[in-house]
Amino acid sequence: MLGRWIGGFFGSILWMLFPSSSRERSIRLSFLVLLILTVSVASLAFREVSINIPSFFQLERGGSGPLGLKLGLDLRGGGHLVYQADTATRVEVVFGETLTAKQITDAANELKIPVSVKSKGNNVFRITSDNLDAETRDRLEKGLKEKFDSLETFLAIETPPPTPEQMEGVLDIINRRVNAFGTEEPIIQTIGDDRIIVQLPGATGSIIRITFSEPVEMEDLLSVLARIEMPFNSLNQDDNRRFKLKTNTLSSARKTELHQALGDQLGVKIDSFQVVSGIDEAKALIGQTALLEFKERTCADRFCLSYEDADIGLTGDDLDRADPVMDSSGVGWSISIQFNDRGSDIFSELTRRIAGVETKRIAIILDGEELLAPVARAWIRDGRSEITGNFTREEVRTRAIQLESGRLPVPLKIIQESDVDALLGSASLEKSLIAGMIGLGLVMVFMVAYYRMAGVVAAVSLVVYSLIVLALFKMIPITLTLSHIGGFILSIGMAVDANVLIFERMKEEVRIGRTLASSMEVGFNRAWPAIRDGNVSTLITCIVLIWFGDRLGGGLITGFAISLMIGVLASMFTAVVVSRNLLQLLAWIGLGRRINLFTPERLRRTGDASVGGS
Repeated sequence: MLGRWIGGFFGSILWMLFPSSSRERSIRLSFLVLLILTVSVASLAFREVSINIPSFFQLERGGSGPLGLKLGLDLRGGGHLVYQADTATRVEVVFGETLTAKQITDAANELKIPVSVKSKGNNVFRITSDNLDAETRDRLEKGLKEKFDSLETFLAIETPPPTPEQMEGVLDIINRRVNAFGTEEPIIQTIGDDRIIVQLPGATGSIIRITFSEPVEMEDLLSVLARIEMPFNSLNQDDNRRFKLKTNTLSSARKTELHQALGDQLGVKIDSFQVVSGIDEAKALIGQTALLEFKERTCADRFCLSYEDADIGLTGDDLDRADPVMDSSGVGWSISIQFNDRGSDIFSELTRRIAGVETKRIAIILDGEELLAPVARAWIRDGRSEITGNFTREEVRTRAIQLESGRLPVPLKIIQESDVDALLGSASLEKSLIAGMIGLGLVMVFMVAYYRMAGVVAAVSLVVYSLIVLALFKMIPITLTLSHIGGFILSIGMAVDANVLIFERMKEEVRIGRTLASSMEVGFNRAWPAIRDGNVSTLITCIVLIWFGDRLGGGLITGFAISLMIGVLASMFTAVVVSRNLLQLLAWIGLGRRINLFTPERLRRTGDASVGGS
C-alpha cells in the first residue's frame, strides 16, 4: 500500500511536469499550488502541530509567538545558565563489596563532610565536594575504612584550570548540543577564563504532567484552574486520565497549591504529579558530561539482568561522527556511527570477538550513565556501523547529539540559573509585524493601482508567498529574531520585483501586437533570465553571510541571511508558478480580449495608423 501511494505521488508530479498541452499544465499546476497553500494554511492555523506515524515519521512544531512561531531571546526571553569549569578535587573509591551511593553519602555526612557521590559501576564511585583539601580527604578516607572494611582504592584526582583552547572546545560542544540544526539562535559565550553563559530562547516556564487514578473531564479540570487563578499557556489531554499543562515558571508554593487543589476539588486520587521546567530540559540537553566510553559487557544471562563491564580503551575521542538516519531496512530510525583509525581498529577487534554471542554487549556509557547497550550482529571491519532498535526520530537525534559531542574537555558545574526577559519585548514584535503588514499592504495597493488586473495577480501571489514563508519558518523550525523579520520584509520587495519584470516584458509584447496569452508567455521567457540571475546572486550573498556569521559568531547576520534565503526561494516559486499560472488562467477565461485591464497605459499597437483630412 505504501509503495503504491509513493508511486502514485511521483506519477502525479511527472504528470504535472510533462503535460500534453499548456492548458493541461496550467490546470495541474493550479492543483499543486492549492495543495501547497492548503498545507501552509493548515500548519499556521494551529498553534501546535503534532504528526506521529509510529516507526516512520514524527513531527512536533509550535511556539509561543503569533501563528505558533518560535521567538528568539530578543522577542520572547528565555533561560539563563552560567557554567563554571569545575577544578575541584575529586576522589575515586573502589570497594570490594556491593554498596550504593546513598550508603557512602550517609557515611560522609556522619563525618560532617557534605559530598556528592555518583556510581561508575563495578563498585566504583566518584566523590565530589566543594572542599576536599588534604586534611578533609584524610578524614574521609579514614572514616570510609572504618565504616566499610572492603575499601580497596582511595584515589584523589586533581583537575588543573582550563586552558583557552579547552574552553573553546567546551563552547563548541555546548553550541552543537543546544543548536544542532543551527536555527535555535541561542547566546553562548565565555566570560572570563573559566565561565560560560548560555541563554536559550523559550527555555522558561513549567510543564506539569498529571495522571489521575480515574477519568477526569477537561471542563472540570479547567474550572479548578480558574478557581485558583492559575494562568496557563496550554492544556493537552493524552487520554481521560493523563494531562499535560504548560504554564509560566511556578514557585514551589504554587506547585503545592495546584497539587492540593486538584486532589481536593476533583475528588480523584492523583497517581502522578511531575513538574519539569523549561530550564531543566535545557540543562539535561547541555549535560555535564565528563567522559564518553565504549566498554565490553559480559552478561550473566541472555536477558543481561546482571553483567560486568570491561574497559577496552575506546572513548569519545575515537568517535568521528554520529548521525540520526533512516534504518537501512527502510522502517524506523537508527544511529550511524563512524570511528577514526584508532577507534576502528579497537572496534573491529571487539566486534570480531563478540559478534553473534548472546551474552556479549557493547556498553556505551556517558559520564558513568548507560546510554545504549547494543549487541554486535556482525564483524565490523571499517569502523562504520548502525545502532538499531525501536527508536523514534527524536530519540535517535538526542542520542546522536550526545554521542557526537563525545566528551567535554573540562568538567562543568552550574553556578547560576534564571529566566531572562525579552531584550526588545512584545511591543517590538507587535511593531515589527505591523510594519511588515503595512509594507505588504502598500506594495499590494501600488501593484493593483498601476498594473490593474496584473497587479491583482501580483497581490494574490504575495499573499501566497507570505503564507508559504511563514509556514516554512514554523515547520523547519526557525527561531525568529528581529533580524529574521528584517530579512523577511526585504524579501517581500524582491518577490514584487520578479512580478514587475514579468509585467513590463509582457507590456512590450502587447505593444507589438501579440495576444495577451502570447504576451504573457513570451514576456515571462524574456524576464526569467533577469529573475534567475538576480535571485541566484542574492542566494550566493546569503550563503556568504551565513558562512561568515557562523564563524564570527554573528547571530544577527546569520538570522538575516537565513530568512532572506528562504524568502528568495519562495519568491522564485511564486513568480515562476503562481503568478504565471494565474495570468494564463485569466487569459483563458475571456479576459484576454480586455488588454487595457492588464496595462497601466493606453497602448498603441505597432502598425496602427490614424488617417485624417481637412
